[in-house]
Amino acid sequence: MFFALAFVLAADLVPLNDLGPAPYAYGYFGGLYEDGSNVIPADHLAAGLRRAALIEPRDANGNPAPDGKVVFLAAGFGETARIFDAFTAMAASDRRVDHRALVLADGAHDGPEFDATAWFLPNSVTNLNRIRDQVLAPAGVTEKQVQVAWVQMMTSEYDTPLPRQDADAYRVKGYIATALRNLKARYPNLAVAYLSSRVYGGYSTVKPEPYAYESAFSVRWVIMGQVTLMRTGFLWDTRIADVNYETGSVPWVAWGPYFWANGTMPRSDGLTWERDDYAADGDALSDKGARKGAAMLLDFLLREPTAAAWFRATGAPGRRRAALP
Repeated sequence: MFFALAFVLAADLVPLNDLGPAPYAYGYFGGLYEDGSNVIPADHLAAGLRRAALIEPRDANGNPAPDGKVVFLAAGFGETARIFDAFTAMAASDRRVDHRALVLADGAHDGPEFDATAWFLPNSVTNLNRIRDQVLAPAGVTEKQVQVAWVQMMTSEYDTPLPRQDADAYRVKGYIATALRNLKARYPNLAVAYLSSRVYGGYSTVKPEPYAYESAFSVRWVIMGQVTLMRTGFLWDTRIADVNYETGSVPWVAWGPYFWANGTMPRSDGLTWERDDYAADGDALSDKGARKGAAMLLDFLLREPTAAAWFRATGAPGRRRAALP
């Protein structure tokens, strides 16, 4: 009876970035960051700028080199891959993007076997070897040149919404944190990672709402877990565990683009997801939907302070070396 009463209908879901400090349900609150805010905390941004200052062109051995490369890697599942492929095509013709040193590498892959479990042991060895051999090597770059990542994680086991303690959202936050540690172990120069939750899932009969919506809580819990750990030296959340970027356990993390909007109901910034943004199954993004996500990723990176020095072309508005507060 409790779950029947407590379950939040998909039609009633409000995007986290529109909730402000208002509650969602079960004691969870809105906002991408703390206190209902969508603005990154000042202390965390300052730390991010310090980490971003480490990003510079590197040679195959990871040493700074004027003619080296900065690899921006996508890590995730089919949705991630489709968005990043469309993003790569957009960025290729955009004069605001650095085409000298920047290499875009799509390490994401379609298929249920490439959900979050592909990014932690033992599966991560095979998966990361695939990226090394089939993604990085053909692009003429190495693992030691990977310095930035866009990460989107999901589970193909959709059966338990919040607030149960075994809810998918709780498990996914652990998956994200584990994936970050494995990415950092494999890519020693990985300094910054941007996290995104899933797009709207209301058209899917395979992975329906509220799972896509609730994946945003997983992302926020990981980010705010890192903020809390760095502020206090303590993190009680054992599902996240060690997310200390100063000790090199993980990269510094923050929100990337937040994709979720409630179908055709416009978000405060006008974002909607139409049925033709998806393929026939209502789950995978169509070319149109992938381009919509790609445009959001491109806009995010052009505006993001921690991406200013490595993503934007020399002379582009906002291009500067990351500050060291």
